[in-house]
Amino acid sequence: MTIQKSGDIAESRKWFTHFSLRSMTALHVSRFPALQLTESERRTITPSIQQFQLGQGSRSHRLLERGQKYGRAANDSLFAGALDLFIEEEQQHSRYLAAFMESEGIPLLPRHWVDSAFRLLRGLAGLELSLTVLVTAEIIAVPYYRALRGATNSSVLKMICARILDDEASHLKYQASMLARVAGTRGRARQRIVTELHKLLLIGTLPVVWKGHRAVFEAAGYDFSRFQKETLSEFSDWSLARWTWTAGQHSPHSVTLSKVGQAGRRV
Repeated sequence: MTIQKSGDIAESRKWFTHFSLRSMTALHVSRFPALQLTESERRTITPSIQQFQLGQGSRSHRLLERGQKYGRAANDSLFAGALDLFIEEEQQHSRYLAAFMESEGIPLLPRHWVDSAFRLLRGLAGLELSLTVLVTAEIIAVPYYRALRGATNSSVLKMICARILDDEASHLKYQASMLARVAGTRGRARQRIVTELHKLLLIGTLPVVWKGHRAVFEAAGYDFSRFQKETLSEFSDWSLARWTWTAGQHSPHSVTLSKVGQAGRRV
């Protein structure tokens, strides 16, 4: 049986409260036709926003089941509850994008091979690897939504991207503490090896993302070098936040944690 730790319980309670309160301030994005995109902007963003909208809408049943199992073993009744609210917030991002797309006459995708591959990998993995795959996508999403925000003149899309970026900054902090807890029994040397393997996974994913979303990035003034630099900067800050949490510095006001999600913030 896993020994209950008061700091871990407090962390779950903090995030459960955070996501609960955040859900009360969700945006209202109208689905009624309100064309703001030019024809050129629509061509630029359509294949890209379709894929991200699909990816954000994952139900994550297996991830939640594994979180529930971990919470029971850790005697942490709010671990799974916070995870459930986190997943709901991700799905809310999908609904924001879907509403905007409907208002612009952009159809939703029923499936995409990249999304299917990520879901398959998460489904086959245990809790730690599943969370690692998820946070990889979250880290990449930060420079992506900065680029999407700058790729058009749509005030509605800019508002959606700003909200998602605010949420993602919190998501990365949440996942830093969660993964630190899940992998907490591993020695420091092994944890560093896992971190380097995670970095390799991230680096290997970047060319795939760039190929699929290049038009959006370039419309916002990005080249691959800038995209890679911002992504790796996010990963570096996130990794430091995870190590900070592991070392016992659990304060949400710590310098390291406050940097997560902020690298390269300006578009």
